[in-house]
Amino acid sequence: MIEFILLSVQFIGHIYFLILPCIIGAILNMVFVKLPVLPSWRVPMDGGKTLRDGNRLFGDNKTWKGFFGMIVLTAFAALLVWHGAFPYSFLCGAWLGLAYVLFELPNSFVKRRLNLPPGQSGGAVQTFFDQADSVIGYLLFLPLIYPLSWQEALGVFVIATATHYLFNIILFHMKLRGQKG
Repeated sequence: MIEFILLSVQFIGHIYFLILPCIIGAILNMVFVKLPVLPSWRVPMDGGKTLRDGNRLFGDNKTWKGFFGMIVLTAFAALLVWHGAFPYSFLCGAWLGLAYVLFELPNSFVKRRLNLPPGQSGGAVQTFFDQADSVIGYLLFLPLIYPLSWQEALGVFVIATATHYLFNIILFHMKLRGQKG
């Protein structure tokens, strides 16, 4: 039993090692987008454009500042966390930060079609996709720098999605986020 617990703790630690740059990058990016620096980058990626349905493409919360901030800050976090583990840690982190932000965009697009305000979720399915969209992107790009077993892939999906949700609940209670999920 002790051996199983030790292996489980080791596995969870390994998964967190793989996702920690993104966690750090996302936290730093949340702070970065609120700072009064680079205000000219705080423009919506969709340029305010609407589609025939009258709704925005992505909404006000998807800005160029947040997009590039996530890429750069995840790259620096990867350099810090993975220094020596991957020869090109900075580039690997940038790659995974890009995956994270790219895979948030389809969900934002769908939410605008459903008339959900930016930063809000629909029901349980939409809340799940709010947490899992960027994790799916990360998981699809990660094997290009680190060969994942199916157990590691499942571990990244479950642990990263649960961690994302947990952080959102914590940030909500700290009044740094407008909704729990």
